[in-house]
Amino acid sequence: MPGAVRDPDLRTRALAEIRRAIVVGDLTEDRIYSAAALAKQLGMSLSPVREAMMFLVAEGTVTAVPNRGFRLTPITADDLEEIIRIRLLLSAEAVRVLCASASAADLEELAALAVRAEEAAAAADKAGFFEADRRFHERLLALGLGQRAASISLRLRDQSRLTAVGEKSALVDAESAAQLTSLVALIRDGEAAAAEALVGDNLYYFRKREPEAAAEAPGAAEPAASAAGAHG
Repeated sequence: MPGAVRDPDLRTRALAEIRRAIVVGDLTEDRIYSAAALAKQLGMSLSPVREAMMFLVAEGTVTAVPNRGFRLTPITADDLEEIIRIRLLLSAEAVRVLCASASAADLEELAALAVRAEEAAAAADKAGFFEADRRFHERLLALGLGQRAASISLRLRDQSRLTAVGEKSALVDAESAAQLTSLVALIRDGEAAAAEALVGDNLYYFRKREPEAAAEAPGAAEPAASAAGAHG
C-alpha cells in the first residue's frame, strides 16, 4: 500500500497520543487541525499521524474537512449521556460476571492498573492517569465480556470530551482513581450490586458541562449517577 506507515508502532503511538489529547481537552471542537501541525505538536513524522487521524475518521471520533484537515466530531450533552448509558450496560454486565468468576490473575491485573491510576493522580500526571484509567476499563470489559465488548466501549469512551474539570482536577482524579481500587475489592468479595453501583458512579464521574451551572440551575437535584459526569 503506497504511503502506508512501515512501522505500525508509530501509528499506534500517534493514535494513543491523539486520543489522550482529545479526551483531556488539548484538542477542541472549535478548531480545524492539519495532520502536519499535529505531527509537529506531537514530535512525530507526518505519515503515522495522518493514518491515525484517518482511523479516527472511520470510527466517527474525527471528521475530515476537505483541503483543510480534521475537526473533532461535535459531541452534545445528549450524545454524551447516550455514550455513558451504553458503556454502563456493558460495564455492569462485565462486573457481574467478574464478581462470580474472576481469577486471582484477573484481580491482580486490575489491582495493578488501579494502583497505577492512583499513583499518576497523586503525581498530578493527568496523561498518565487517563491512560491507566482507560486501560483499567478496557481490561475490565475484556476479562468480563471479551475483547469485542472492550473495543466497543473504548471507541465510545474515546468520543467523549472532558471539559470544565478546572483547577481541582488533580483532586478529582485522585478520588476517581480510588474508586478503581474500591471496585477491585468489591469484585474480589463478590459484591455484585455494590460493584455495579460503583462502576456506574465512575463512568459518570466527569461530565461535559460546567458543574457550577448545573448546581445553580433551577430545580437542580442532588448529584446522582445520571447527573455527575462522564469518565472511565
